[in-house]
Amino acid sequence: MRMIRKAALVGVAVAALALSACSGEASKQQEAEDQLQEEVGAYSMTQATEFPEGLIADIKERGKLVVGSKFDQPLIGLKNSATNKIEGHDAEIARLLTQRIFGEVIEEGENANLEFIETTSQNRETYINDGTVDVVIASYSMYPERLDSFDFAGPYFYTGQNVMVSADDEEITSVDDLAGKNVCIAEGSGSIGNMEERNPDANIGTLKDYAACAESLENGTHDAVSTDSTILYGFVQGKPDAFKVLDESNIFSDEPYGIAMKFGETEARQFMNAMIQESYDNGDWAKAFELTYGSAGMAMPETPAINDYEAK
Repeated sequence: MRMIRKAALVGVAVAALALSACSGEASKQQEAEDQLQEEVGAYSMTQATEFPEGLIADIKERGKLVVGSKFDQPLIGLKNSATNKIEGHDAEIARLLTQRIFGEVIEEGENANLEFIETTSQNRETYINDGTVDVVIASYSMYPERLDSFDFAGPYFYTGQNVMVSADDEEITSVDDLAGKNVCIAEGSGSIGNMEERNPDANIGTLKDYAACAESLENGTHDAVSTDSTILYGFVQGKPDAFKVLDESNIFSDEPYGIAMKFGETEARQFMNAMIQESYDNGDWAKAFELTYGSAGMAMPETPAINDYEAK
């Protein structure tokens, strides 16, 4: 009995040390985030005074904005395992929208007014249509054909599709070199069609998300990963000794990221477009960039022109 008790005590001690280590890591990360936030400065987004009927009024009355976000994309939408916070530029756009509606952002506790739900390329459209989320802000490109099924505010960011390979790969230096190579793309991603058009001789394989694709590239199952360059740079930032992205001259698509919502929410779309424009004008968009892409050394691009298209 004494031996069992001793073993149990050792187990408790080990668990306590592990918990302490995790807590310490979370504390360090939070301190680093707080320091960067202090350097960049707080957002100045003003609260709206009018809330149009439909989606925006419903969100305001409910007291919470529910956002579909990626949880696996560094710099864009990533769940920090140490702090449980959703980090990335898309997440910051969600926080700006929350501040526009409620005047402040509360992510924890019973009074939370922002909730992130993990969204993938496979389920994002279902989540919008069945009301699981109010909007999707998840590296979702507002292609013209998608405007027939959903409303999109934005774009709030522009990028393009490129290719990531192993850091020591000297054979693949262009998209043309992918002929006969195994290229990983996330299931349901528009990047599949782009690659099929750009290099029909590439052997495209799909996995559930880009984190899985990056792992598959690292273990040698795939020769390359192809999607938006912003997503790829996030993985390179995390493992610079494992991955690299091809030269920007290889970018072969236009990817305008937008905020997606149910089709027919014209007033909500216009409300969000106004929020995005204000973030350009008051410097909040630049702050969001510095907190995310800028922290990885990316140069700040020009803000994209908002596509305030006619309702369909």
